[in-house]
Amino acid sequence: MSIYVSDFTSDTAWEVTHDDAPGGAHGGTIDPTSVQHTTGHDGNQNHDFLAVTCPVCGSVSTHPAGGGAQPQSVQQMFVTHAQDNGCPCGQIQAGDSDGLVASHVRLQVNRMDGPGRWQLA
Repeated sequence: MSIYVSDFTSDTAWEVTHDDAPGGAHGGTIDPTSVQHTTGHDGNQNHDFLAVTCPVCGSVSTHPAGGGAQPQSVQQMFVTHAQDNGCPCGQIQAGDSDGLVASHVRLQVNRMDGPGRWQLA
């Protein structure tokens, strides 16, 4: 499962867990602004993936919008990230309505993993 957000503590701090770390699981607090979209070979950010860095050991986990092994946490991370930063595709701007942002992320999830994968209410 690697590194995932285990608690969206506040607007300025998220708790993360690194559950498959060498030597045993650990975790810590990150600044949500440290979570970034991956960058493709063309230099553009890819809105389908977010990378989370472990604050303890520096390992990085890349998560697809569908959520992989932690769908609720990862989908919430995508929604919260897009609410605060917009989406690199340009369809969502920072501060757009919660419903619009969630619909955008849900469309990403459906495109990547198919209908029925969406876990958020």
